[in-house]
Amino acid sequence: MLILLLFTSSVIGCFFAFKLVDQLRIAAIKDHDALLKKYSAMTAAGIFLLHAGYQFASDNIPKITQHPVDLIGSLLCAYLLSLSLLKTVNQKKLPLRDLLYASLAAGVSGYLLSYFFQLSAGAINIRIDTWTALFALFLACLTSALAIVTTLWLKSYEGKALQRLKWVFSVEIALGFLASHTAINLSIVHNNMLIGQPSDQTQNYLILLLVLVPVLLFITSFILVIFYERNVDLTQSKLTFRNTQTVNKRFLAYDPLTHLPNRDALNQHLIISAKRCDRNGESLALAYIDLDHFKPVNDQFGHHIGDLLLIEVSKRISNAIRNCDYVARAGGDEFIAVLSEIENHQSVVTVIQRIIDALREVFIIEDHVIEISCSIGVSMYPQDGNLQKLKLNADAAMYKAKENGKNQYRFFDAEIEQASDVMQQTRVELKKAITDQEFRLLFQPKVDSLTRLVHGAEALLRWQHPTRGLLSPNSFIEAAERFGMIEEINAWVLSQACSTIRLARDRGIDLSISVNMSNQQFRNKQLGSLIQSILESHEVEARNLILEVSETNAIHHQAQFKETLRHFKKQGLKISLDDFGLHPFSLTHLQDLEISEVKLDRTLTKGVASSRTALSIVEAIVKLAHALDLNVVAEGVEDEDQRLALVSIGCDQMQGFLFSKPVEQKFLFDVFSELQLKSTTQSLF
Repeated sequence: MLILLLFTSSVIGCFFAFKLVDQLRIAAIKDHDALLKKYSAMTAAGIFLLHAGYQFASDNIPKITQHPVDLIGSLLCAYLLSLSLLKTVNQKKLPLRDLLYASLAAGVSGYLLSYFFQLSAGAINIRIDTWTALFALFLACLTSALAIVTTLWLKSYEGKALQRLKWVFSVEIALGFLASHTAINLSIVHNNMLIGQPSDQTQNYLILLLVLVPVLLFITSFILVIFYERNVDLTQSKLTFRNTQTVNKRFLAYDPLTHLPNRDALNQHLIISAKRCDRNGESLALAYIDLDHFKPVNDQFGHHIGDLLLIEVSKRISNAIRNCDYVARAGGDEFIAVLSEIENHQSVVTVIQRIIDALREVFIIEDHVIEISCSIGVSMYPQDGNLQKLKLNADAAMYKAKENGKNQYRFFDAEIEQASDVMQQTRVELKKAITDQEFRLLFQPKVDSLTRLVHGAEALLRWQHPTRGLLSPNSFIEAAERFGMIEEINAWVLSQACSTIRLARDRGIDLSISVNMSNQQFRNKQLGSLIQSILESHEVEARNLILEVSETNAIHHQAQFKETLRHFKKQGLKISLDDFGLHPFSLTHLQDLEISEVKLDRTLTKGVASSRTALSIVEAIVKLAHALDLNVVAEGVEDEDQRLALVSIGCDQMQGFLFSKPVEQKFLFDVFSELQLKSTTQSLF
């Protein structure tokens, strides 16, 4: 009766251990080690008490406190057994080597637990029957290995019978525990008698055979369940110890650099996780992680350092998430984390913040000190749509997070949903615009401040939308950059600008044209080669082409910006810093840049005719630029008072509606002729 009661307690203890494993899976990293030690102590106490109960059931051990040191040794072995099992089943990866080590450690600890327990009870003349002991140790290690594999499999099980399976395997593990305990006792000879067992050797071997039956039953049932899963639900066919998740063998693919799951494995995992959520009424979060300004790392330190950085990033993200979560490399500098077993909104925020904090720390890569940041967009299943929309929504939220600065996260919401729908529609329409040649290039002349003589023009991209009319770049450049169409659009702009320069030269006009470069385009290392090929195809000199880049881009990518400018200078290209004067960067780093021109933003120039303060500020900027031998162009000049004020402080050139609105190429030379007639001095014609 006592044996049955102890066995029942053992089954309940095993089921409770599964609950502890589940708690460790969702524990925060900072709490994990403390909980592991706490749960190991709790499990050790249960194992020790069950072992003591089984020993007392044999009615051969009068006391257990006769030798306190051995008793402490027995308790320590129980703790080591529990710790090795719990620590192993909570690893994100479990190579076969680690499984064997953990099983051996647990088996040896279990054997020593019984040995020290009997010593503490005052057993004398103890000797070990070698062959029986080896069999008992093998049985204990095998039971430990099966317990580990079973626990891992249950963690990744996605079927409907999870609770029933936990009870079934609790019974099997309890049987294995009882079998191991009995086998160990058979191997320890005490006073020429096997403790708690008859001395007849034939009966001993019969007992060993009976002990083996529960373990064989355990192995057989496990194999049958795996077989059942493979033949009934192929989406759950392979046990993997990576992220403790199930992945179809056809999609078992990992990124060769970071060894994280790739997109195929991620997609399969999402399908399985979504099914579980639908079945159990749960939610999951998908976090789209993008490294901010990673490309300059490659440009500055080389791709080798960039690859090593990605490896370290993947490790930090893996360490920041919980054991129940999943992380994959989406490609390039993008990662996706799938957060499962969500208790509330705050549990998601906690994990996301840990990822941000982990990547915020400085990286030391081959003696290079590298600081990066990340932007994270989060979408929830099923609240934010099906699996197809889930990644798109998280991606949209990530871009919104980027707009708020470094190390930011953003949850997908109604505002982003509306913007995302617009972005997707823009993507489709942009593809059609490129195919149907719906883009137009307008030109706005730049004139001398004093003489109004034409010195060049700025090329302005416009989209002749079939239904929305003429659109400025603000309406579509973000979508073009996000969906990889900016390269083709920019190449078209450069080609059209060079074609206009060539046409002007044929008319005897030495024309310089400024072309705006997007932030993404200016970071393209092949940009110089592309420009050179376009210049050569139109037989245009580099000095006639001016590349305009925004001051904001220069601020965010200083190291790469300077390197690119040096390369352009060697090619003979000119660089104009657009929207100048809006940031403190202008005054502290201007002297280090290889630029030839600055353009004053219209927000600075619009008040110069009416405000002495505004005029003084612009005058200081103009003097600084002149001190660095830079040409100064004022944008947004709309009336004569504005022009005169800017002339009074030495502004070199101007553009704006006072002189001409943006016009198409076919009207450009007519505008030049009109401006020539208005000039009182000889023009450049």
